[in-house]
Amino acid sequence: MEDSFSLMDDIEIVKEFLVESGDHLDDVEQKILQLEQAPGDVDIINGIFRPVHSMKGSAGFLGLTDLGKVSHELETLLDEARNTRIAITPSIIEILYDGLDVLKHLRGIVEKRTDNKDISADTIDYQPLLSKITEALKQSQKTGTAEPQALPHHIGEILVADGDISSEQLEIALEEQGRRLGEILVDKGMATTEKIEKALKVQSSSGKKTSETVKVDTQKIDNLVNLVGELVIANALISESLGTIGDGTNKNLSHHNKIVKDIQDQVMSMRMVPLKATFQKMNRLVRDVSVKVNKKVKLEIAGEETELDKSVIEEIGDPLVHLIRNSVDHGIELPEERTVKGKPAEGTVYLRAFHRGGNIIIEIEDDGKGLSKDKILEKAVSKGLVEENVSLTDQQVYNLIFSPGFSTAEKVTDISGRGVGMDVVKKNIERLRGKVEISSVEGKGTKISVKLPLTMAIIDGMIVEVGGEKYIVPMLSIEESVRPKKEDLSTVQQKGELINVRGNFLPMVRLHQLYNIKPRKTDPWEALILIVESEGQRCGILVDDLIGQQQIVIKSLGEHFRNVKGVSGSAILGNGHVGLILDVGGIMNSALN
Repeated sequence: MEDSFSLMDDIEIVKEFLVESGDHLDDVEQKILQLEQAPGDVDIINGIFRPVHSMKGSAGFLGLTDLGKVSHELETLLDEARNTRIAITPSIIEILYDGLDVLKHLRGIVEKRTDNKDISADTIDYQPLLSKITEALKQSQKTGTAEPQALPHHIGEILVADGDISSEQLEIALEEQGRRLGEILVDKGMATTEKIEKALKVQSSSGKKTSETVKVDTQKIDNLVNLVGELVIANALISESLGTIGDGTNKNLSHHNKIVKDIQDQVMSMRMVPLKATFQKMNRLVRDVSVKVNKKVKLEIAGEETELDKSVIEEIGDPLVHLIRNSVDHGIELPEERTVKGKPAEGTVYLRAFHRGGNIIIEIEDDGKGLSKDKILEKAVSKGLVEENVSLTDQQVYNLIFSPGFSTAEKVTDISGRGVGMDVVKKNIERLRGKVEISSVEGKGTKISVKLPLTMAIIDGMIVEVGGEKYIVPMLSIEESVRPKKEDLSTVQQKGELINVRGNFLPMVRLHQLYNIKPRKTDPWEALILIVESEGQRCGILVDDLIGQQQIVIKSLGEHFRNVKGVSGSAILGNGHVGLILDVGGIMNSALN
């Protein structure tokens, strides 16, 4: 089935509807989850009824017949429920979930049509849903025929519903004409100014908290971010060229730098979005997966107000879905297994977000059976990923599950497999310049930590010099810098070089050899070595000198240079030259393998 747009010529109205309806559907999903726990709560039912009613009206105005029809039928069912003619049973909850999924699908079709995308494969048959609703409505006709109770629209009705005034007091006030009802009630001492203002807010916003916001097209914000990036680069150029001028100019320049930095911070904050919407969607995921695999699992969320760049949030949704599915499907044991182990029958998955060192950490932790290092190693050996009897750290063992097609699941399910697709999860997170780490205690549970940058547009980088070239190494990858002694260097079979850092032997990469540059210093004890880390592995990168730390505005290298090993992007430095941003993981793979 397919909607026809009567107002398709006015794309802006349709886009406004898409934003509004997306918010409505997210709200409805959370309310259904609440209703499942408290099926007799009429306020929750009203909280679902309002957005569905709003969607029906908007869909009718836009000529979206399918959306209008489904939302109308759901609205009718909810109206019966809020008037207590239908009891909220598990079957009604399933109908509401099905209805929500159909509305999401139909909204997705509208969104694709707005973007001129092909929708030929996106048709959906919602007749089975309508049949279920019709059957449920038949049951209501047998249980009573009370008049529907409309939601309160007038301020007097709202005050009576909240118990602020009585019906008799309302009748007395209504007899007096010529003035506003609120003024009459206050003058007669029947209600306070605060109660009137509260009722007015409910009347104007259907009980929702109002906020002073302006909707701005994302493209406009992106353009502003790019312009501020250019401003930061221009400011660096000016600072470089005027750096040796007198004290007065330096003072003014320093003030100018501060203003530019403040503007940059404010503009970047405009792209920051709370993780709340993304996290709340996981409640439905945990509920659906746990029902399907006959487990009792609850999701505990913390830090949902933590903010991330909008582009990062859009990309992190799918990896989080996969990780949480794994936790529920393969991490948490069946209720009877948990009881035997002395655990509560209901398992718990924790989803947390918090700041640490200029980054955002998202943790997915379960109190399930944990990972078996022996099973992982056994599987890795059988697949030829590692040699038998190899000595690996715990982190290196756990990292093996990120290998393509790797799985320790005893049987593959249609939901997920511990390790199935984890390589894709890792690649998606690394594409965001993030890291993923696993820690686990067998029998106790597993914790996966995802470290993400706050924004994709700017990084803190260390500028290093090799010969006449300058490179940028992300601060996130740097552990320390050292100048080794001559006796700290050794070679392995005349092929690779090792550096002794406090008893740990690390491979050393000569950047000048990797990129065929003539260096100023070839002896490590005269130069500097950056100790860097990636994916649990460490190495030393030999450079001539460190220039200093700087916030770097990332520039793409374009399609032709996107696959250059060891390079992830570029930046315009203070002297106007282009500096390449190094990908530490790529350098390790290129130089050490």
